[in-house]
Amino acid sequence: RDPGKARALLSAIAPLANRVSERLGRPLQLMEFCGGHTHTIFRYGIEQLLPDSIELIHGPGCPVCVLPMGRIDDCVTLAENPKVIFTTFGDA
Repeated sequence: RDPGKARALLSAIAPLANRVSERLGRPLQLMEFCGGHTHTIFRYGIEQLLPDSIELIHGPGCPVCVLPMGRIDDCVTLAENPKVIFTTFGDA
């Protein structure tokens, strides 16, 4: 959110990414796996700011972001049963 800090980070990242890309013979590929990451990258135009030596791959999405609503409804139904102990990860 701070343009000055973003420019400074990009200035530091670009030479490193360029060196790695040259060694690989292709762009450095980074996968973001969370829909929140993808949303932020597009919202702030981060992908357009990165050097050509970095290629972002949009991943499958984390389970919390890509879980169909019907599956969540099923979980709620299970959890409402007093004979069921329903557990999940902290971010779900």
